[in-house]
Amino acid sequence: MMIAAREYAPAELALFAEIENGRTFTNSEILPDFYRKNLLNLLWMQADSEYSGALGYQPWIAKAPNLKEKVLVAQIVKDEMRHAQVVYKLLEDLGEDPIAHINTQELGFKLADDSAQIGFQRIKKDFRVNIFYYDIKYWADFILFNFLMDRAAGHQLEDTLESTYIPWKTSIAGIYKEEVMHVAHGDKNIKILAQENIEFLQQRLNLWWPRVMNVFGNAKGATNDVYVRLGIKTRTNAQVREAFLAEILPMIEQLGLTTPAYDVADQAAR
Repeated sequence: MMIAAREYAPAELALFAEIENGRTFTNSEILPDFYRKNLLNLLWMQADSEYSGALGYQPWIAKAPNLKEKVLVAQIVKDEMRHAQVVYKLLEDLGEDPIAHINTQELGFKLADDSAQIGFQRIKKDFRVNIFYYDIKYWADFILFNFLMDRAAGHQLEDTLESTYIPWKTSIAGIYKEEVMHVAHGDKNIKILAQENIEFLQQRLNLWWPRVMNVFGNAKGATNDVYVRLGIKTRTNAQVREAFLAEILPMIEQLGLTTPAYDVADQAAR
């Protein structure tokens, strides 16, 4: 189905022109309503994803295979919770109430069915990317999360390093560096897992691959265009997904794994 291009109001077009000419924003000024609404969408999505991700990782401090890995997992959990705190503070500075939100949402909720595939569905009323509804059942899942999802998140964070909202741009720099370290943890350990039991790793990759690919969205809506024109992103989700695939596909092949098939239409129909 073809989605009609959005028609923008004169004030929105004027705002786009100002941003194209170099306008940026800080938390000390009143943001244009249209800009503020779209900025809040992305900030809430990142904050809830970081928070829910930390809660999903936390059990693996105890379940990691050795003491060294327990320490590393604890550091990753600390990093993710700090990331959440940083972005929730940005929201607080914009007049939002993150504490009330955290206290009333089920950000630790995980689906009980290990084989679940929910496409682009929302299960709860929070704003997390829906991959954080899935439970990390095995150590291989934790490593695949570092290898795949943290890499995908890194590409998405990289896309906001030049955000027109200066407080977010400043905060993202430190967060991005830590996400790169999480990816390195995945890259190191996935080679070990591939040598130990590549058949099981392939099974888990088959399960997680569509979940990770879905974080880029179905790329059919007009929201991506809005984010880019407001300068809070520099690329559409489709462009970020292509950059992720260009990096990850050769790595999967080098491990001796097969990249699972992915059909965005099938995911959208779920």
